Amino acid sequence: MSRSFVASLATLLLVACSGANVQMEGEIPTPLVQPLPLRMGLYFEPALLDYVYEEKIENHGDWRVEVGRMQPKLFLQTASAMFTTAEQVASTTPGNGNLDGVLAPSIAEFQISIPEQTRTDFYEVWIKYLIRVYDNKGTLIAEWPLTAYGKSNKADYGFFEETDKPAMHDATMRALRDAAAFLALRFSSVPPIKAWLDARAPSPTSASSGGGP
Repeated sequence: MSRSFVASLATLLLVACSGANVQMEGEIPTPLVQPLPLRMGLYFEPALLDYVYEEKIENHGDWRVEVGRMQPKLFLQTASAMFTTAEQVASTTPGNGNLDGVLAPSIAEFQISIPEQTRTDFYEVWIKYLIRVYDNKGTLIAEWPLTAYGKSNKADYGFFEETDKPAMHDATMRALRDAAAFLALRFSSVPPIKAWLDARAPSPTSASSGGGP
C-alpha cells in the first residue's frame, strides 16, 4: 500500500469525522388550511431567535446547527395561512386591542443523529417545540408540546464527498416543515385551544337572531 494512498485515506477519514457547521436557510411551504377568524400576534423570545444546537459526537467531530434564524419565517408564514391576520409583537401582552391572542413558540429540545451512530443510512433531526397561546389580556390559554421530525438519506448526497452539512441541513428543513404542517393541522383541536375557540364562537341563538320578520 503506497504512502500516498495511506495519506489520502487518512485525509478522507479526517474529513468524514470532522462534524459540520450548518447554517439554516430555505423555504417553508405555506400550509393549505382554512384560516381561523383570529387576529394573532407572534412573540419570538430571544432564546428562540438565537437558538444554536451544538454537540460533540465521539469520533465524528463537532456539530452545530444554527436553527434560530429560520424561526420567524417558519411561524409567520404558517400563522399567516392559519389566521385572518398574523403579525410579530414585542411581548405576550402587547396591549393591542386589535389582536385576539398571541402565539409564543419556544424550542424545548433538539436532537440529531448521524448514520454512524444508528448504523442506518439516515441523518435525523427531532425538534420539540413548546407552543404557548395567550389571550389578548396576556392570560395563558394553552401550553402545547409539538414534536417534529425530519430525515435525509446519505445515499442522496454522493459517495466520498462532503455529505454531512447538506444532509443535516435537509433533515433539519424537513423537521421544520413537519412542525409547520403539524401546527397548522392540529392547532384548533388541542383541547384548551378548542375550548377557547368554542367560547369565542357566536352561539346558534345569537347567530340566528338578526333582524328577521
